[in-house]
Amino acid sequence: MQKSAVALGSRLPVTKDSAPIMQGVGRIFAYLVLIFLSLLFLTPFLFMIGTAFKRYEDIVGDPLNPFTLRPTLENFIHLFDKLPFFAMLINSLIIAVSLTLLSIVFNALVAYGFARYEFRFKHGLFVAMLVTMMIPGQITLVPSFVMFRAFGWLDTFWPLILPGAVGAFGIFLIRQIMVSIPKEIFDSARIDGCSELGTFFRIALPLSGSAVGIVALLTFMGSWNDYLGPLIYLSSGSKMPLAVGITTMSNPYKIDYASPITGALLMSVPVLILLSIIGHKYFVDGLTAGAIKG
Repeated sequence: MQKSAVALGSRLPVTKDSAPIMQGVGRIFAYLVLIFLSLLFLTPFLFMIGTAFKRYEDIVGDPLNPFTLRPTLENFIHLFDKLPFFAMLINSLIIAVSLTLLSIVFNALVAYGFARYEFRFKHGLFVAMLVTMMIPGQITLVPSFVMFRAFGWLDTFWPLILPGAVGAFGIFLIRQIMVSIPKEIFDSARIDGCSELGTFFRIALPLSGSAVGIVALLTFMGSWNDYLGPLIYLSSGSKMPLAVGITTMSNPYKIDYASPITGALLMSVPVLILLSIIGHKYFVDGLTAGAIKG
């Protein structure tokens, strides 16, 4: 009798009814964890926004409160009076946009060569290129400085643009997409009379848009936030970008919290705009590009 009751109980659809409930609970728990992590990452940004609109006495008196009941624009006015903000903004845009455009073209050209052609020592060259990703950039600072000084490029934008025009990560990422493009597409373009450069610009580059987008995004962000490079190679104040300019607003007699944070808030606006334009479309596809084909 007991065995039959156990057998009857095992036949009841308890697991089938509980499975959706468990899945729903797991989904709710996952959403709660994601919301918590999102708020955790957004907290510094909220403090930056709140501090930019707070008075100095509110910043010092209530630093843990990201919001204020007495918002003010005096921090922005003080920033524009004390710093040539728009001139430095133009310098940052010139460096970042130039580097991003060159990085797209040259990284894609090298990736196209590795993906499209077969030549001697191809595998060895590709591995040697990837090994350069393991070399810290600080090791090459002194040789790069000596080389650019010999070229007469100090206090110009060239040392901040040309070295980053080609990178192993960008070549690798774009190449992973290009090798997945069917060879028949390139053959059809050649049959139709398209030149090699025409095939690159009309077929290979558009079809690699996800990888190109993520390379452009990371290159722009890296150049936009670069502090060490301009500090080493630039000496004229009129050529300094924002990343260096906002750090010069320190006062040895009074600590100015608001002005650097206000400058950092305004400096983050172009990056947020860029992320909203191309980040949502290309970011996930670009990051998973290496999983398509090796």
